[in-house]
Amino acid sequence: MNIKTVIFDIDGTLYDFNYSNNLALNALREYMKKNFGWSAEDFDREHLETQTKIYERMGYNGSCRDRMLRYKMMLEKFSLPLFPHAVQMYQLYWSTMLNTLSMYDGAEDIIKTLREKNLRLGLGTDMTLYIQFLKLERMGLLRYFDFMNASEEVCEEKPSKLFFEECVKKSKCLASECLFVGDNLEKDYRGAVTSGLNALLFNPHNKNIPEDVIQIHSLKEIERFI
Repeated sequence: MNIKTVIFDIDGTLYDFNYSNNLALNALREYMKKNFGWSAEDFDREHLETQTKIYERMGYNGSCRDRMLRYKMMLEKFSLPLFPHAVQMYQLYWSTMLNTLSMYDGAEDIIKTLREKNLRLGLGTDMTLYIQFLKLERMGLLRYFDFMNASEEVCEEKPSKLFFEECVKKSKCLASECLFVGDNLEKDYRGAVTSGLNALLFNPHNKNIPEDVIQIHSLKEIERFI
């Protein structure tokens, strides 16, 4: 590989998304129980249903990830007061998420190593920009990256070819000179490969992966492919 740019997914790749997300959702379950008497089952059912409705209405793009919209719709469905609860739910979710971010071992080390090799570094994410900037700032990683491409910008999520074309455009090199690293087989790995980029599947939890997929179990392994 003649790699000039390495592009990282964020959620589930630079940090353990499931860990922080579960804690944030638990905080919301407690909030709804305290304020409205909802059970955890009530919250989970309505949360999923609202999320599904948003995707059906808006499609998959950065805006569909807006949690303020999700909580507003949940409250409206049951004629519950939007103020101050929609804002408080939004703030509770994200403050819990940000305060519990668990960066994967070796993440900052490999990013520093790649920077020392004079490679361009980018980010490719389906989430909204503002929140992703906050996550990177909290992890102390923001200063290392040259660019970020978000589905919010191109109005399409991975594995959209348009999404990856924008990543390549921002990389200022050829698709064949880009390496995309992410934890999702279809969205990150196959999406990148189909669009002409090189790709590595980050598989920290040793999930069963097809043999034709190039995978790594530690972010430190990226250096072997540069």
